[in-house]
This record gives sequence, structure tokens and C-alpha cells, in this order.
Amino acid sequence: MTLRTPRLVSAALAGAVALAPFTLPASASAAPPAAARTASTVRDIAVDGAVNVRDIGGYTARDGRHVRYGLVYRSASLSKVTATGVARLQRLGLTASVDFRSQLEVGMSGADKLPAGVAPVAANINAFSPTLLTMVPDLLKAILAQDKPGEFMALSYRGFVHDADSRKQFATALARIASGEGPVLYHCTEGKDRTGVMTAILLTVLGVPKAQVYADYLRSNQELADQNAAELAELKKIGIDPALVEPFLTVRASYLDTAFDQIARDYGTFDAFVAKGLGIDAATRAALRDRLLK
Repeated sequence: MTLRTPRLVSAALAGAVALAPFTLPASASAAPPAAARTASTVRDIAVDGAVNVRDIGGYTARDGRHVRYGLVYRSASLSKVTATGVARLQRLGLTASVDFRSQLEVGMSGADKLPAGVAPVAANINAFSPTLLTMVPDLLKAILAQDKPGEFMALSYRGFVHDADSRKQFATALARIASGEGPVLYHCTEGKDRTGVMTAILLTVLGVPKAQVYADYLRSNQELADQNAAELAELKKIGIDPALVEPFLTVRASYLDTAFDQIARDYGTFDAFVAKGLGIDAATRAALRDRLLK
């Protein structure tokens, strides 16, 4: 069997070995809450060899302005992009591709395949960083939870906020976007967790309401549905319970909830997180809004 997602499937298999079988509680469903289903028109980008490629434009900010199309893109890994896919990326006019994958993931699946002139920006984020070991109450909760895989995924989202190295990489992407040097794409392996948190941060900075932020985040379940179903079916054939793996392959509103909860825990407010946690000053924040809103 050829595994499509080295990081996520490796993590899922590790979880399957370590955890006893369980039944997912109804509350752990990956279905989006009703409030999160109000989304702008999603502009998918068909890139051969990549999935979950989207323009983040189109959302409406609280001040009535809209996020511009054609300036920021999110995606899954670009390591398997074909020549046709590279040509499609070329037409986007990208100036940089920010890669949130860890060094291990890059080593396993390969570097991005990018058009000439697109700067590769390594912004490695370890989804299960050592920082999580210091979060003892949350770690114990994950170990003792009925839905252990879901709790461990939620714990990783806390790490994205709590870990200084992770925050530094998100700040790198924000600064690159604010620079005005040209369209930017950022991605991780599946374009759903680190990429999802990055997009949630950016859209919140731009003043996009929570319902639209969550709608964009949860869109990954639709984007990845076919491939996830195929992968789960293959894992089932070799005796692995899909219920143990599904939480690693999908997104849940509760995962993103934990990231925002950690922001509140560590910084009190989102504005303080942006200023102190990410080191994004008022000028950079203003540049992001001026550049991306119309």
C-alpha cells in the first residue's frame, strides 16, 4: 500500500497501536456547526498533483470590505505536483511558497515543486512539538479521554499557539504577505491543520467574522473527503480501525476552538496574541488590511 500522507498516517498508525479501541462519541462528529456554514464563494484552484488548493479571497470583513482574490493561497503539499500543476501555479503569479512541514515530512515526501522565480520559504512546524510535554493538564486529559485521537489532535493545536517556534513561523508567513512583494501561498502536508490555523489567524486579523473563519477551516473536510475515504478503506484492509485514524485525517471545529482557547489562556485577547505572541506590530497589521481588503 502506498501511503498518501506520511506525517498524518504515521501519526495515525502510532495512535492506533497505542490506543485501545473505542467508539467515537456523537459530540466528536466532524460536521461543521450550523453557524459555520455561511461561507463566501470558495475559489478552488485545480493543481495537478496537489489537493486542497484554494484562494482565501472573497470573505467579508466586519467593516464591509472583502478579502481580495489573487493574493493569498492555501494548499496541501506541493511535493507531488506534476509539470501541468507547476504550469498552473505559474499562472497564479506567486512570489513565495511558505512550507510549514517539518524537516522530517519534507525528507519523507520531498521538497515543493515550484515554478521558476517562486521563492521557497522553509517555516518548519512540528505538529507534535516537545512543548506539548510541558502542558501537563491538557496532556493528561488527552491520555485519559475516550476520544484519544481527537484529544491529541486538539492538543497539537494548543501547541501551535503555545510553542514559540511555531508562532515564529506563522509570523514569518504574515510578514511575507504584508510585504507586498506579490502573491503568496502557504501549506503544510494536507493543508488543514497548520495551514488551517494560519488562515484562521490571518482572516481574524483582517476582521473576518468567526462563522466565515470556521467555514473556511472546515472546508478541508470536503476538499479531502475522497482521498480520506480511499485511505481509510486501505487501512481497514490491513486491520486498522478507521475510527482510530479518522480524527487525524479530518478537521473539527473543536480543534480550532482549542487554538483560540489557548490564545485566550496565554495572552488574554487575540490582539495581544498578534502583538506579543507573533510580534506583529501595528504597521504590519495595517499593511495586511490595506493590502488584502478592498
